[in-house]
Amino acid sequence: MRDLAGGRVTRRDMRREATKAAVLEAAEKVFLSQGYVGATIKAIADEAGVSPGTVLNAEPSKAALLMAILSNEVEIIAESVEQMEAALSGGLTDRIIALLQIMLEAQSRNSELFAAAVGHSWMVADPTYQAAFDQMELAWRPIRRVIESGIASGELRQDTNPDTIIAVLSDQFLGAMRAKRRSEYEDRPMVSLEERVRLVIEGILTR
Repeated sequence: MRDLAGGRVTRRDMRREATKAAVLEAAEKVFLSQGYVGATIKAIADEAGVSPGTVLNAEPSKAALLMAILSNEVEIIAESVEQMEAALSGGLTDRIIALLQIMLEAQSRNSELFAAAVGHSWMVADPTYQAAFDQMELAWRPIRRVIESGIASGELRQDTNPDTIIAVLSDQFLGAMRAKRRSEYEDRPMVSLEERVRLVIEGILTR
């Protein structure tokens, strides 16, 4: 058997991948049941039915396990946002809000995991945690394209810096994520996010 790159895939390779998949599945269960901070490599090993050493062979740290799990989630979210981008019409502000809503709903389904990645990336100087931010750029690309197209078409001011706008929107998005975890009302964080996004975007619209 050969992989897509033309290299030979051995039974050992297949067993390694199967073990890694089992470890990641176990890690996700433990993170969700015990919380990221409370989870231990031993608990993950016990859940997977392997040794702690096998867990660390799959990924070198607890943070790396979390990032590997979120990698799949981010790809799914990015694909959903890309599909929504292609289907959207209407004003620039409404399109951005619709894309952010897709992201908020998707991340909320695994809010415990995303919150762990984002929270620790703020508090711990570990490049593995920073990967949580870097990887989410995939999901933000459609929003960046909407902003850049708005500048090119003259809908947004020519002195608009896309990086600055993305940073501001990201801050508002993270605030909505925190609010959604606390709020018993499903729509309140999205309503608040929409109001703030409109304030940001309307400030750079051409008149």
